[in-house]
Amino acid sequence: MRIEIRPPFDEAVMSAELPVRKAAAKMLLLLQQLDLPQLWTHPGLNFEKLHGMVEPVTGQQLYSLRVTQGARAISCLVQGPTIVLVSLHTQHDKAYRK
Repeated sequence: MRIEIRPPFDEAVMSAELPVRKAAAKMLLLLQQLDLPQLWTHPGLNFEKLHGMVEPVTGQQLYSLRVTQGARAISCLVQGPTIVLVSLHTQHDKAYRK
């Protein structure tokens, strides 16, 4: 799977604490090895659709990925398949706010 990283995601990873940075790097390596069906079913990533939430610029559906128990990456899918990592939230509950 191809991965595109948006600046807000990159900035959040770089400013996060070391365990979150390591987990984000591990998640990126894993994403490179998966195809789309594997992404949907991978138990560790907990990839799920965020109902009613779309990326403000493109209007694409948003999805959540588990980075750590408390941190979530917000992403969208584009053709290719390409996963676009839009943002990183180190507090789980704040990841789901519009």
